[in-house]
Amino acid sequence: MLTADFLAAADPQVDFTGTHILFSAKKDAATRWQIWEMAADGSGKRQLSHCEDDCLRGEYLPGEEIVYTEVKSAEGRERSQLQVARLDGTNAHAITFGPGNWWLETVLRDGRVVASAAWPLQETKTPSAARTLYTLRPDGTGLDSLRCDNEGTGRRSDAAERADGSILFIESAARQTAPGGQLTEVARGAVKEREVGLKSVRTLSPRAMPDGTIVLAKARTNASGRETFDLVEMKTTATSGATFVYAGEALSSIQPVALAPHERPKKFWSLVDLESKAGYLIALDAYSTQDAAGQRIAVPIAKVRVHTAAESAGGSRLLGEAPVEADGSFFVEVPANLPVRFELLDAQGNVLLAERGWIWARPGEQRGCAGCHADKSLAPQNRWPMTLKRFDTPTKLGERPNGSTATAK
Repeated sequence: MLTADFLAAADPQVDFTGTHILFSAKKDAATRWQIWEMAADGSGKRQLSHCEDDCLRGEYLPGEEIVYTEVKSAEGRERSQLQVARLDGTNAHAITFGPGNWWLETVLRDGRVVASAAWPLQETKTPSAARTLYTLRPDGTGLDSLRCDNEGTGRRSDAAERADGSILFIESAARQTAPGGQLTEVARGAVKEREVGLKSVRTLSPRAMPDGTIVLAKARTNASGRETFDLVEMKTTATSGATFVYAGEALSSIQPVALAPHERPKKFWSLVDLESKAGYLIALDAYSTQDAAGQRIAVPIAKVRVHTAAESAGGSRLLGEAPVEADGSFFVEVPANLPVRFELLDAQGNVLLAERGWIWARPGEQRGCAGCHADKSLAPQNRWPMTLKRFDTPTKLGERPNGSTATAK
């Protein structure tokens, strides 16, 4: 046992050289969960994070950095966000800026971070609410859903990447209380997910091994009638066939990792400008949406109204309105690092479509989208959007650095 000197330990991650292990741990009942690192033989343990509340689920990033989940308790409930820090724990800073209770899942080889959060991105009163998978860059830019899974009926978590670029994860019912769920896969290039692995068997923590096999935890009822999880190995994602690997005598065996070198993810060079106070959001065609019949809004759109989240849970505050051009395009400047959401209005001010979830823009970030919740499998038309031809592009919304407020004319 490598962590016998801790009350509890979890979330092991092996570094790219295969010589060190990142993990979450509690020294005793009075201390918080923190991120630690040790050599592969258990020696040289050092605490990396120093969170006031709990920090868990750390993973290595290229460039001598780590990313992890920070959980804070406030107003009688827990809220979680993602943090990035240097490998020695210094320069810790948030990379998520909105509600949804963010949890780190994995880091992809292309350098993006995969996280799970509420669907849609709103305050949640219970951790059993619907959750889905999102991607973002390690500097907090480029937030997007992994796939446009809009049903919001289940919880997706325990994500891991395979060598072929497909993503494995566990899906369970939104109100399910028992741990584990159905092993599910999003194949590389696929628009939709599919159930794989052992059917009607609850599983946890799938991990792709260097030889291409999958090791995961499988639920089992032992001789005393108590449910535990054993480690099994699958050669493929077929719906049957799993080879026993390991089972603890009294405790569940979960979160397997390969103690071996592995590919270092690509490093994103951040374009965040910390001197900037604003971010920029452009929509190419707000008429294009999966939330309307024929995937098009039939009524002419006049304006877009932009809100930010208020201090009180579930509240909002108006930032302002901006014109939507005849081709459906609009371009706004919003305060950086604030959660924002959009409402599309007709000429009489009636709401045609309202986004339920919150997104954000990092300082200096320029974010673009094809439409308002548009089909990801379709590419936008190759044309110059009318909003970029406006003399006063972009429309500035919200408080400006000098304290003044700008809204659309």
